[in-house]
Amino acid sequence: MLKPSLTDKAYRQTKEWILRYHLKPGVRLHVSDLAHALQMSQTPVREALSMLEKERLIERQPQKGYRVGTFSLQEIEDLYDLRIALEVLAARQAAKRMSASARKRLADIVSEFGRFLKADRKQHILQRGQDFHVVILEASGNRSLAEMGRAILDRIWVIQNINLLTTDHLSEAHPQHLQILEALERADAKRAASLMEKHLTQAKEFVLSRLKNGDDILSRMMQASPLEQK
Repeated sequence: MLKPSLTDKAYRQTKEWILRYHLKPGVRLHVSDLAHALQMSQTPVREALSMLEKERLIERQPQKGYRVGTFSLQEIEDLYDLRIALEVLAARQAAKRMSASARKRLADIVSEFGRFLKADRKQHILQRGQDFHVVILEASGNRSLAEMGRAILDRIWVIQNINLLTTDHLSEAHPQHLQILEALERADAKRAASLMEKHLTQAKEFVLSRLKNGDDILSRMMQASPLEQK
């Protein structure tokens, strides 16, 4: 197996810091500071930042350099709408095309999600929640759809992480995942798509209601963006 390049290491670590809110929306990124933290030269860091810019996780500002990507309320709503459209299609296609190994992987993820929920291990729950959606995207057998879906998931995940870490809403996702899994196992494309749309629409409405409430901790934490009500 080939060793990951320094650029790949810088890309993956910086991306993880962004998605886990260690690098907050709107924060200025200094190449020298990142290079020091990553214990490497500035060249691979610059290359990694260019990659993250293409994924729209960071933004380049003229004369100012890079900063972590920011969101307006409208952009967040648009991202959720796009996510819903993509994942509803993915669920419909996965019901028809899903392999036995993918079904087993999805069943294992749902089972682990339930165990972690009982143990209140939120970071593990969050990871399994993302894994659940990624497996369905990939099981659609539609490579372009999967690539677009993963990109949207990455952009929205920093908000979703904070949302789920600051609420008890996690427990509501588990029975919905179980229902989606059952529909996929039965190859019921119509039901799988309907359940996925309901699941993600509820998530969208819950997040937006919190962001519009200035007293909610999610709204306050995302103010670093800052959020713009367009």
